[in-house]
Amino acid sequence: MSLPFKTNNRLCATLRGMSKTQIATPSNHPASPRAATTLCVATVQLACDLGDVQGNLNRATAFIEDAIRQGAKLILTPEMMPGGYTLEEKIWDTAEPFDGPTTRWLRDLCRRREVYIGTTFLEAEGEDFFNTFVLIGPTGEVVGKVRKNPPASFEAFYFRAGNDRHWFDTALGRIGVGICFENALYDRYRELHEADIDLYLRPFSGASFEAKFPIRQRDVDAVNAALREGTPATARAMGIPVVMSNKVGHLVTDLPAGFPRQHIEFPGFSAIADSDGALLGQLRSGQEGVVVGTVKLDPSRKHRQIAPRTNGRWTGGMPWWAFVWVLTQRFGERSYARSAKRRARALAISRTA
Repeated sequence: MSLPFKTNNRLCATLRGMSKTQIATPSNHPASPRAATTLCVATVQLACDLGDVQGNLNRATAFIEDAIRQGAKLILTPEMMPGGYTLEEKIWDTAEPFDGPTTRWLRDLCRRREVYIGTTFLEAEGEDFFNTFVLIGPTGEVVGKVRKNPPASFEAFYFRAGNDRHWFDTALGRIGVGICFENALYDRYRELHEADIDLYLRPFSGASFEAKFPIRQRDVDAVNAALREGTPATARAMGIPVVMSNKVGHLVTDLPAGFPRQHIEFPGFSAIADSDGALLGQLRSGQEGVVVGTVKLDPSRKHRQIAPRTNGRWTGGMPWWAFVWVLTQRFGERSYARSAKRRARALAISRTA
């Protein structure tokens, strides 16, 4: 879920304008920089039908095969790609155990084609649901696993936050992951910066909302600008390649707790930016397809300075009503904790493992 924010352009401007005395420098960077390497990566942009896991995986396979034919060795697909997205209880019907259909599909495809592929899906473990990112490597092994933390706003009614770190080491280098809304959070930016990641993967279900009170048209425009411009801006701010994958399509969803029904558009803007901030390719709004590009993982390009916290919990300025996101997240967490239906549904799915 994506919300109106202008994050990374402001982050770049902040870094450019700081004096050395304003900069906090992380202490855990390697003493000797790793050698520069190149990597051919791809991002997939597609519409995902709610509940049609096999159909969504089949359609994603076609795009992934296209990317592989163009030389891609690492491919990213959108947040919640396999089961689709909604803000209703029926999202639980899309859940699966960790070693369910999605992970099996990834293992098989990565092993056969000798590539890395990443996506997120709704995972059921015990009595809980999680929005789980997994990256599978070329031998079919799980290279990395990250659970979204926190769920964005109303998402907290339907799955809980993970507590794992958002980076992991691979044969390609250290990879960081920010799942949609997380990329607007200063603490996530700081964690990944201090981890000295080499590559940043950003799967999104990034939506453009209706201009209905309290959302103004300029807020809608800010969402689209953040999705469109955030990939190269983040790459410039951190000095590392960034791969962003978003959905396209239209979603009509009821909301919990008596909030009004929403008509949501996923505008896309999936993109790849190199470590110097150069935009290597971007898909248009509403366009399905793939972007493939060769990025440079170059330690000499990394920005060692970290931007100070100037916007509270956020990486950039927010609209005046942003407190609603925090409140609905808190309401959702309480509702989730009390839900016997959630516990029974998750447990039933977990037992199919």
